[in-house]
Amino acid sequence: MQKKILAIDDSIIVLKQLQNILESQYEFQSTTSGINGLKILDNEKIDLVLLDLQMPVMDGFAVLTAIRQREKLKTLPVIILTMDGRKDKVVQGILSGVSGYVVKPVNSAQLLDRIEKCLVMEEDPRA
Repeated sequence: MQKKILAIDDSIIVLKQLQNILESQYEFQSTTSGINGLKILDNEKIDLVLLDLQMPVMDGFAVLTAIRQREKLKTLPVIILTMDGRKDKVVQGILSGVSGYVVKPVNSAQLLDRIEKCLVMEEDPRA
Protein backbone atom coordinates (compact mmCIF):
# COMPACT_ATOMS: atom_id res chain seq x y z
CA MET A 1 0.00 0.00 0.00
CA GLN A 2 1.31 3.44 -0.94
CA LYS A 3 2.21 5.93 1.76
CA LYS A 4 -0.08 8.95 1.87
CA ILE A 5 1.36 12.46 1.72
CA LEU A 6 -0.57 15.63 2.51
CA ALA A 7 0.75 18.90 1.08
CA ILE A 8 -0.42 22.13 2.71
CA ASP A 9 0.50 25.18 0.63
CA ASP A 10 -1.46 28.27 -0.41
CA SER A 11 0.01 28.13 -3.94
CA ILE A 12 -1.95 26.04 -6.43
CA ILE A 13 1.11 26.08 -8.71
CA VAL A 14 3.33 24.56 -6.00
CA LEU A 15 0.69 21.95 -5.18
CA LYS A 16 0.48 20.94 -8.86
CA GLN A 17 4.27 20.68 -9.02
CA LEU A 18 4.31 18.50 -5.90
CA GLN A 19 1.55 16.32 -7.32
CA ASN A 20 3.54 15.81 -10.53
CA ILE A 21 6.64 14.83 -8.53
CA LEU A 22 4.92 12.54 -6.04
CA GLU A 23 1.82 10.93 -7.55
CA SER A 24 3.67 8.03 -9.19
CA GLN A 25 5.17 6.86 -5.88
CA TYR A 26 2.76 8.07 -3.20
CA GLU A 27 -0.90 8.68 -2.61
CA PHE A 28 -1.08 12.48 -2.79
CA GLN A 29 -3.57 14.86 -1.22
CA SER A 30 -3.38 18.62 -0.94
CA THR A 31 -5.06 21.69 0.48
CA THR A 32 -4.41 25.42 0.31
CA SER A 33 -5.31 26.05 3.96
CA GLY A 34 -3.71 25.14 7.26
CA ILE A 35 -7.15 24.89 8.86
CA ASN A 36 -8.32 22.41 6.20
CA GLY A 37 -5.02 20.54 6.56
CA LEU A 38 -5.66 20.02 10.26
CA LYS A 39 -9.19 18.76 9.52
CA ILE A 40 -7.75 16.22 7.07
CA LEU A 41 -5.15 15.12 9.63
CA ASP A 42 -7.85 14.68 12.26
CA ASN A 43 -9.94 12.47 9.97
CA GLU A 44 -7.54 10.54 7.75
CA LYS A 45 -4.40 8.43 8.04
CA ILE A 46 -1.57 10.56 6.66
CA ASP A 47 2.02 9.29 6.63
CA LEU A 48 3.86 12.57 6.00
CA VAL A 49 3.06 16.28 5.66
CA LEU A 50 4.69 18.81 3.33
CA LEU A 51 4.04 22.20 4.91
CA ASP A 52 4.52 25.71 3.56
CA LEU A 53 5.49 28.33 6.14
CA GLN A 54 4.11 31.49 4.57
CA MET A 55 0.35 31.15 4.31
CA PRO A 56 -2.49 33.55 5.10
CA VAL A 57 -4.75 33.08 8.13
CA MET A 58 -2.68 30.28 9.70
CA ASP A 59 1.03 30.14 8.89
CA GLY A 60 3.07 26.94 8.77
CA PHE A 61 4.48 27.30 12.28
CA ALA A 62 0.95 27.65 13.71
CA VAL A 63 -0.10 24.52 11.77
CA LEU A 64 2.99 22.67 13.01
CA THR A 65 2.26 23.67 16.61
CA ALA A 66 -1.33 22.40 16.24
CA ILE A 67 -0.06 19.12 14.76
CA ARG A 68 2.39 18.55 17.61
CA GLN A 69 -0.34 19.28 20.20
CA ARG A 70 -2.39 16.35 18.91
CA GLU A 71 -1.35 13.16 20.68
CA LYS A 72 -1.80 10.91 17.65
CA LEU A 73 0.25 13.28 15.45
CA LYS A 74 3.20 14.08 17.75
CA THR A 75 5.59 11.93 15.73
CA LEU A 76 4.09 12.51 12.27
CA PRO A 77 6.91 13.43 9.86
CA VAL A 78 6.58 17.04 8.68
CA ILE A 79 8.81 18.54 6.01
CA ILE A 80 8.80 22.32 5.72
CA LEU A 81 8.68 23.75 2.18
CA THR A 82 9.48 27.43 1.99
CA MET A 83 11.13 30.16 -0.01
CA ASP A 84 12.62 31.47 3.25
CA GLY A 85 15.92 29.67 3.71
CA ARG A 86 17.27 32.01 6.40
CA LYS A 87 19.17 30.23 9.14
CA ASP A 88 16.87 31.52 11.91
CA LYS A 89 13.83 30.01 10.16
CA VAL A 90 15.60 26.68 9.71
CA VAL A 91 16.53 26.65 13.42
CA GLN A 92 12.96 27.61 14.38
CA GLY A 93 11.66 24.73 12.27
CA ILE A 94 14.05 22.23 13.84
CA LEU A 95 13.14 23.40 17.33
CA SER A 96 9.46 23.06 16.40
CA GLY A 97 9.93 19.41 15.56
CA VAL A 98 10.13 19.25 11.78
CA SER A 99 11.62 16.20 10.11
CA GLY A 100 13.15 18.11 7.22
CA TYR A 101 13.44 21.44 5.45
CA VAL A 102 13.33 22.02 1.68
CA VAL A 103 13.77 25.46 0.13
CA LYS A 104 11.65 26.38 -2.90
CA PRO A 105 11.87 26.13 -5.82
CA VAL A 106 11.65 22.42 -5.08
CA ASN A 107 14.32 20.13 -6.48
CA SER A 108 12.42 16.88 -7.14
CA ALA A 109 15.36 14.54 -6.43
CA GLN A 110 16.13 16.31 -3.15
CA LEU A 111 12.47 16.26 -2.11
CA LEU A 112 12.03 12.56 -2.91
CA ASP A 113 15.22 11.74 -1.00
CA ARG A 114 14.08 13.74 2.04
CA ILE A 115 10.63 12.12 2.00
CA GLU A 116 12.10 8.62 1.74
CA LYS A 117 14.47 9.27 4.65
CA CYS A 118 11.63 10.59 6.81
CA LEU A 119 9.38 7.64 6.04
CA VAL A 120 12.19 5.14 6.75
CA MET A 121 12.90 6.89 10.07
CA GLU A 122 9.20 6.70 10.95
CA GLU A 123 9.16 2.94 10.32
CA ASP A 124 12.50 2.27 12.07
CA PRO A 125 13.79 5.11 14.28
CA ARG A 126 17.19 3.36 14.46
CA ALA A 127 17.72 3.79 10.70
